[in-house]
Amino acid sequence: MHGITEVTQEFYGSSSSKKPFNSLVELRFEDMPEWKQWYVLGSGEFPILEYLSIEKCRKLPENLCSLTELRISETPLFDEAQMLRSQLEGMKQIVKLEICDCNSLTSLALIYRF
Repeated sequence: MHGITEVTQEFYGSSSSKKPFNSLVELRFEDMPEWKQWYVLGSGEFPILEYLSIEKCRKLPENLCSLTELRISETPLFDEAQMLRSQLEGMKQIVKLEICDCNSLTSLALIYRF
């Protein structure tokens, strides 16, 4: 998995097939240092996905709008608080956020106001 740079349409199967991830609740990606792009088709590929774990990936993909839990680990791109904050601003449904091993991240300003 080290050489994967993109997750493309092939990941979802052929257009004539049934949606392959209708019942997927949890998804983990690990140790994909070259991953740069995650193509989302925009047709509800993960309708009930609640938990996504991305570890040892240099870039966090966007378009993660149905998640309620997010774990970010060993992801150098998010060592800067501003970059992490800009990614999280559109994810107002997140109820649990776990950040670990982002060694340069020393603080994170309040994003949500209750």
